[in-house]
Amino acid sequence: MHPQKSPESFMFTVGKLDAGMAILLGERAHLIEFPSILLPPGATTGSIVNIAVHRNVAEEKKRDAEFWALQDDILNEFGIKSPEPPCLQLRNVTQTSVTLEWPTIQLATAKLRSLDIYRNGQRLASIPSPHTNTSTKVSGLEINLEYSFQLILRTTAGTFPSNILRVRTHTMTDTSGISVCFGNVQDPVLLENAKVALREMKAKWSDRIQIDTTHFVCTTPAATPSGARAAGNTSGAPGVEYQRALQLSIPVVQPHWILACHSEK
Repeated sequence: MHPQKSPESFMFTVGKLDAGMAILLGERAHLIEFPSILLPPGATTGSIVNIAVHRNVAEEKKRDAEFWALQDDILNEFGIKSPEPPCLQLRNVTQTSVTLEWPTIQLATAKLRSLDIYRNGQRLASIPSPHTNTSTKVSGLEINLEYSFQLILRTTAGTFPSNILRVRTHTMTDTSGISVCFGNVQDPVLLENAKVALREMKAKWSDRIQIDTTHFVCTTPAATPSGARAAGNTSGAPGVEYQRALQLSIPVVQPHWILACHSEK
């Protein structure tokens, strides 16, 4: 016997039309509800219609392909990259302070909730402007004592702690943490001697105040000649870096202070 082939269409009689639906009666007393809008034009109660049902394999494949392409796009956009834990580094250390720095935080597609600095496992403070700020200075520490520091990055994608950085503050005789900003030192020989002393103490200097600047060194508050020319200042008014040092409560000393520290080392 040959297997019976499935019919390609089914015959129904329209039994009733009501509220946009048609009641169709089949040859074997099958009854189905069918949207009347899909009936042929002119079909009404008592009309006989043939309904054919076919599987649209091509459209299924197209739909599946579009669905999985969307899933891949979502995965590539949100599922592969994640925020990176901060890499905490030591920038400078003195007898009573530690200056820390780190690269710009990487959030991927997450949103920042907070960036906090911890000292010895206890939350110390939140980092201001965490999207752009990449350093902080912790003051008021004890002399010659070990501390541990860590950054905790909290995002909508989770919490990412940095490495734990262990730092020991300097002893009173260790002057390598000194970081000076030179202002207007009128005697070039005195200025050069001060720089030589700093090199021998393994300290550092700059012409700009930075986050780890410990002292501002000058013989007069007036701007340096080059700085005065750049600002159009010919009256001998205090320089910009000198004013910043006062605003930040950075000690203002003369070059002889550096020479004294070097001789007592």
